[in-house]
Amino acid sequence: MTSAMPIRPAPRPYHVLVVDPSDRTREELASTVAAVGHPVDACARCEDAIASLDIVDYDIVMSALNEPDASAQFSEWMRQRHPSVPIIQVTTDQAGNNVTPLIPDGTVATLHWPLRPEVVAAAVEAAMSERQKEELGLYDTKDAFFAGRSEAEQSAAFDAALDQLYLVYQPVVRARSNCVVGYEALMRTTAAPFSKAGPLLAVANRLGRVRDLDDRVRQLILEEFLDREQWRTFFVNLDIQELTHGVLATRDDPLREYASRVVIEFSQDFAVPLTPPVLSTLDRMREAGYRIAAGNITSTTASLVRMRVLSPDIYKLGAAIVRRCDRNPLKQRYISQVVEMAHGEGALVVAQGIERPEEHQAVVELGCDLTQGFLLGIPRATFD
Repeated sequence: MTSAMPIRPAPRPYHVLVVDPSDRTREELASTVAAVGHPVDACARCEDAIASLDIVDYDIVMSALNEPDASAQFSEWMRQRHPSVPIIQVTTDQAGNNVTPLIPDGTVATLHWPLRPEVVAAAVEAAMSERQKEELGLYDTKDAFFAGRSEAEQSAAFDAALDQLYLVYQPVVRARSNCVVGYEALMRTTAAPFSKAGPLLAVANRLGRVRDLDDRVRQLILEEFLDREQWRTFFVNLDIQELTHGVLATRDDPLREYASRVVIEFSQDFAVPLTPPVLSTLDRMREAGYRIAAGNITSTTASLVRMRVLSPDIYKLGAAIVRRCDRNPLKQRYISQVVEMAHGEGALVVAQGIERPEEHQAVVELGCDLTQGFLLGIPRATFD
């Protein structure tokens, strides 16, 4: 084994979890990862690793489990519980290249001893690049949308996708009574190759057309308000950039008249700079009657810190933290802490991703105010 050598800092720090029963191997792995600029935690047992992944948002797992049965079991657990987290497998087998190609789903790379810091850095970057592509759905859109098209053709194809955009609505219900209090609007389109909202959003980001996508969503919500005598409350997901240069609560905002029936949901994936324009937008939104939701809160302190600056009216716990919470004391503790914090601020808590009665019962007992998930209602184009 070689000692870690300082090299150029990593382009971006990713949170890595190292798993190995050997103290020496585990420490060397952790020190090598740290040497290339990534924060790292370590544990000896597979069970501890799975428990940690259920409560902490690790970007990558690095495993040196060289016993075939243990390695296979751990990989199966990961596929079942955390399919999007890449595994970098470290082996004592000296044969072959130092880094083998990523397997087709982009979740696993293999390193061989002796480890060199520059090799570890390259493997981490490659694994995260594949994960990000997978999560954004770029595998489906890269060839089908961008390849062979000029910028003008890409823009025209995106316009066609916007024309075919429609919304489906998933109910948000009171935790104890199951009465519907609103609907989250979710994007869908019949335009190829956008089978999901993720690829469409990825293309919008690449083309600089996120604002156009948000405007189209607002127009569709407006049509719902105009078409129905009894207004419903809608949870509407918008890009965080709306706070800096959007039309929220201005004369150009088509939903301003209906603001009291709209919850604007911002994702926790982005930091929110509290600049004067942002503070001004937040003041306008509250004066108009909008409520603000901090969406997809997961299990990291950073995700809460990023969104608390908005003083949200609603915190939405992501499906990753709610899933199997009835079996996980760490998740239960985290949910309870979020509920206590939110209620102290006068905010409500939504538990998303409810698929099992046991999960529903658990979040009710933990104090969540609202719930959402397939158990309570699948997304539909109608409200019947």
